[in-house]
Amino acid sequence: MRNRKNLPVAAMRAFEAAARHGKLTAAAEELAVTHGAISRHVSHLEAFIGTPLFEGARNRPTLTAEGRVFGFALTAAFDQIEDALRIIARGDDSILDVACLSTFAMRWLIPRLHDFTAKYPHYDVRIATDDRPPRTQIDIQILVVPPDAPILDNCSLLFREQLGIIVAPSVEKGELDCVRADVVKLPRLETRTRPHVWREWSRLTSEDWLDTARATRTFDHYHLTIEAALSGLGAAIAPWHLVARDVACGRLVAPYGFLDSDYRYVVKVERPGRRKTEHFVGWLREAIAAFPAPTL
Repeated sequence: MRNRKNLPVAAMRAFEAAARHGKLTAAAEELAVTHGAISRHVSHLEAFIGTPLFEGARNRPTLTAEGRVFGFALTAAFDQIEDALRIIARGDDSILDVACLSTFAMRWLIPRLHDFTAKYPHYDVRIATDDRPPRTQIDIQILVVPPDAPILDNCSLLFREQLGIIVAPSVEKGELDCVRADVVKLPRLETRTRPHVWREWSRLTSEDWLDTARATRTFDHYHLTIEAALSGLGAAIAPWHLVARDVACGRLVAPYGFLDSDYRYVVKVERPGRRKTEHFVGWLREAIAAFPAPTL
């Protein structure tokens, strides 16, 4: 490996901009240099690493396979540098990176964040909701622990999940027994990220809900399944904390109530002892304690 002091940083910066924009002219505008300067930097970088990064006509070059890989790596590296500079400039305690499932973020965490920011306005809360390795160090993770899995030493329990069947209020007609009879006839809404939730419900209720004769509709994520239930497309099984507001305001009904499942939500603090994480976890526990319990 060559010594880092010999790395052509200016050339890498020019190439990264060209790869990101897909045009040398756009890169030149961003960096406030000439088109020729960008072209020379790219040529210098190609000679340095010994492989072409662009191919095709001079006026409309396209990235080679190696160019795409290197461009992606450089963009990620420059993003990390920018994040580090931002942390240094603003102070590490001003940025709070939180990772959690996307549906939890959309339907529970984000609607309550205004309360946290009102109490702690100097924090910049950033939420990551995918499974890819994050660009920056995560401060706090909110995780779901499945049944029979242990809670790790660096995690602490937040709450235990409660599940229930949810439907749009259009099926709510007459007495409770009539409502339940209507629910049984509805299409079954399922979620790819939790494909066995109807089997879980059968176990919790000691009843068979896996009627193969019923129509089923499957969605990629829980928030899509919940939206489908809100739109009257069928019956879904969802956790109470994700649908509590909709049930409370009458947009959804839960004719069978909610039952404790074996899933647990936990919080993991990556770097304990920091004031910002203590503030967030403390607020999180207060918000969970104030969360209403389900009613039939």
